[in-house]
Amino acid sequence: MPESLVINLVSESTIPVQYLGGRHLNRLFLSLVSAVDAELGQALQTHKGQSFTLSPLQIVSQPQPKSARNLKFLLPRQHLENTPFQYFHDSVPGGSHCWWRIALLDDALFEHISPRLKQAAARKPWYLGPARLHVTNFLPANIPEWTSHSSYQQLYEQASDTNRQVSFQLITPAVFRQNGQESPLPTRDAVFQSLRKCWNRYSGLVFAPDTITPMVATTFDLHTVAHSKTNVGCLGKLTFQISDTADPLIVKRINALTNFSRYCGIGYRTNLGMGMVRAKSYAS
Repeated sequence: MPESLVINLVSESTIPVQYLGGRHLNRLFLSLVSAVDAELGQALQTHKGQSFTLSPLQIVSQPQPKSARNLKFLLPRQHLENTPFQYFHDSVPGGSHCWWRIALLDDALFEHISPRLKQAAARKPWYLGPARLHVTNFLPANIPEWTSHSSYQQLYEQASDTNRQVSFQLITPAVFRQNGQESPLPTRDAVFQSLRKCWNRYSGLVFAPDTITPMVATTFDLHTVAHSKTNVGCLGKLTFQISDTADPLIVKRINALTNFSRYCGIGYRTNLGMGMVRAKSYAS
């Protein structure tokens, strides 16, 4: 069952900018998992499946007075739905309220992790480099749009077999593996074959490679952005049109993949904060 969680954090001390990258957040996630299941935490270090995705760390508010730092904190809905994602070029001040989104894709690995993860996370401080972090709470499930859960079967059953236009808004830079190299260009195959492969790996409902054939990109408003010193990704919006002659079964499968993208993201390095999207499908 794909599940996404938002963790609210307070930084007790300054988080240096060099520890805000995806690899350090990846290590923090593995530390959280290891606190619940040490063997799983170890296994995930060498696991080759795209079994989870992470967002960059986001600041909700700047440091609060000392008297307020221990208060429970819930992320307002408008921050989930409307606030653009940030990438920081400076350190995060101590006392800042932050949030961080995690999506779990592999039922076999994470089926019993989520409730235990919430309990373990609040027990002690955590670290991003030298910075101490305290988990104040997890947002409850089913608050749009970054926290939710749905079985793969439900994602499939709820997918439209009539909506023939799908669009993506890239919230964090996306990069794609093409011909053995990384590229920021989101072609049909780059976007949907990665979605299809991830879906096939975990859902138990296998879609053939030619599922995405009756599609073409129709509109896009994209620009490249440096995600790090060595990675360049793309941000913006793009839309694909499904052929009017495509069978409703194929339309349903493409819409299921589109809906699945809110958990798994698109492209490469989604476990390092890249490729987060908002996705929609429309009747045309």
